[in-house]
Amino acid sequence: MTIYRHSFLSALTVGALVFSGLAAPLAGAEEVTPVTLNILATSDFHGHISAVHGRGGALVDPGAAALACYINAERGRNPDTNFVAAGDLIGGSPFVSSILRDKPILDAFNAMGLDVSALGNHEFDNGVEDVSARVSFDGTGQAKFPYIAANITGADPAPAPSHIITTASGIRIAYVGGVTAETPSIVNPDGVVGLRFDEPVAAMNAEAERIAAADEADVIVGLVHEGVHVDSGFSDAFDAVVAGHTHRETLETGPAREGRQPLVVVQPGEYGRLLSDIDIVIDPTTGEISSVTASNHTADDIWTECGETPDPEVHAIVTAAEEAAAEEGQRVVATVPGAFLRGRDSADGETGGNRGVESSLNSLLADVALDSINAKTALKADIGVMNAGGVRADLAAGEVTFADAYQVQPFGNPIGTVDITGAQFIELLEQQWKPGQSRPRLALGLSSNVTYIYDPAGEQGSRITRVLVNGTPIDPAATYRVAGNRFLLNEGDSFTAFGTQTGSNTFTDTGLMDVDLFISYLAANPNIAPRHQQTSIGVHLDGAADDGSVTAGSEITVNLFSLSYTGGEPVAENVTVTLGDEKVTVPVDNTIVPTNDETGRASATLTVPGGSNNLILHIETDSGTVAELPLTVTDGPTQAPDHSAAGSTSALSSDVDMVSSRLGNFGYIIGGGIVALIALLLTWLHVR
Repeated sequence: MTIYRHSFLSALTVGALVFSGLAAPLAGAEEVTPVTLNILATSDFHGHISAVHGRGGALVDPGAAALACYINAERGRNPDTNFVAAGDLIGGSPFVSSILRDKPILDAFNAMGLDVSALGNHEFDNGVEDVSARVSFDGTGQAKFPYIAANITGADPAPAPSHIITTASGIRIAYVGGVTAETPSIVNPDGVVGLRFDEPVAAMNAEAERIAAADEADVIVGLVHEGVHVDSGFSDAFDAVVAGHTHRETLETGPAREGRQPLVVVQPGEYGRLLSDIDIVIDPTTGEISSVTASNHTADDIWTECGETPDPEVHAIVTAAEEAAAEEGQRVVATVPGAFLRGRDSADGETGGNRGVESSLNSLLADVALDSINAKTALKADIGVMNAGGVRADLAAGEVTFADAYQVQPFGNPIGTVDITGAQFIELLEQQWKPGQSRPRLALGLSSNVTYIYDPAGEQGSRITRVLVNGTPIDPAATYRVAGNRFLLNEGDSFTAFGTQTGSNTFTDTGLMDVDLFISYLAANPNIAPRHQQTSIGVHLDGAADDGSVTAGSEITVNLFSLSYTGGEPVAENVTVTLGDEKVTVPVDNTIVPTNDETGRASATLTVPGGSNNLILHIETDSGTVAELPLTVTDGPTQAPDHSAAGSTSALSSDVDMVSSRLGNFGYIIGGGIVALIALLLTWLHVR
């Protein structure tokens, strides 16, 4: 499709051209000065309005008031500045904002003069009615700025696909919005019934090309709540794209484009810790763009300029929110002797960065769900589950306040149950691997009465090799009652094996709220400690047959994975592998494996003993993890005859027999011919 862009000519310029008869510019005519557009962008702010400092006073979050000061300073330096966002401004927020339904962060962004934001998945945490009415799509609710998305259909009212802003210099910037197509699976599906979330890039391309063809804008910028890149298939109509959702930093410039500047894609991380800055230089008469560049300002950059001089209006909003939350939030509700942590992607990475690994905190919350249902209702569940994305802060050792507990799981989910078969539960475990998605694995927290073994090298949907519930192998045909939050049990995070959206199974809502049950559980278990036993470990056997059987007398190498946590809990140093009478102890490599649950690796080589068709592969770490995998043993190959004693009678007889056997009737024919020739020769000699 031809993209009609930058036909920007003012009436004054056109008149001048007509007057001069389209001749050369008048002598002494003033040269047009290019305009530099300054687009500042945030994403995944999640209500982090307060400035936060960590150990040694190191800055963690700059806070909304410092950010507002920085943006105002940028506007002072360049009046052609826009401030925009790529979604998830609200939802999954710390206590100070979430306890007030995120109104403080919306008030802060209103005061900052946010021009426009893409919708994020967390904007739908409380359902479409909440975001369309209370928050608002069109800037008439608590949000005084428009939320946009080109790929949402079925909403009434519906968000606009784009929003056009004219800058101080008269340049028209069109912002085209999009939100991840995964949204229905990562929010409570009940809240988005009737809405369709199409693939965002294609929908955004269509809207951008429409705007360009209609000459409605001079610059087109995408705001998409998805972890996109320069090679994600964006139309040439786009000059730049601001991404979000993955909480990562992106700063990319694409390849050269004929007649266009290369596409720039940025992503400003999370919580205001980065602020993306896109500069677009454009000729205001011809609309020709001569450069598009970008950078990401850090929290330290923001704090250095504005830490001591925060914006007074936003500072007042933050202070009021902090005071309103303080009294209830600081009430001590429990004490825990040890910390419960989330997973991370590297040794120096932040906890919570890796949702693909088992974590002590996610496991604890699964225990809370199971214990609470069984203690407070007559439903009597068998298994507890928890989704890693619902765990938003670590639980430190010592006194736990209401605010601490709330920050761990701030979504206000009711806890209930779903009845599924053992086969469905196995399928559920298989669905932790999500190839092609922004997070390739989402680990389920499971109650302590469940353990399983998986093969990391297995095909998609065929990795789980053994599941135990209460120490007994799971029965695929039996029914198990699973306890968890409404989001997850309603097939959130694409865990469709629960079957609640297809109608094959029903979510039973107890009305009990997750944070209330969490607090009650902590208070009732003052000596609670992180689980030592890993819920799952990976086992892959080199030397086994395709069906998993092993051969007596052969060597196998037992490759082990997921023997250790990644959050900072104690890890396994050694693992002992036992098969029959053979026992091997090897060290564990605890180098963190990002995005997947494979940290804590080891390999042990053993010889398969004979004498039994069934053996137990016993695995035990020095940190307390124990797992057993039954193995089927087959007999080795039949031993060939020993022909090493050359010239022996038995060897010779065997060789003759073998030759005779192979010659068969053909040998008799040859022998008869030789006898006939000898007879003829004797007759000839006798005649002579």
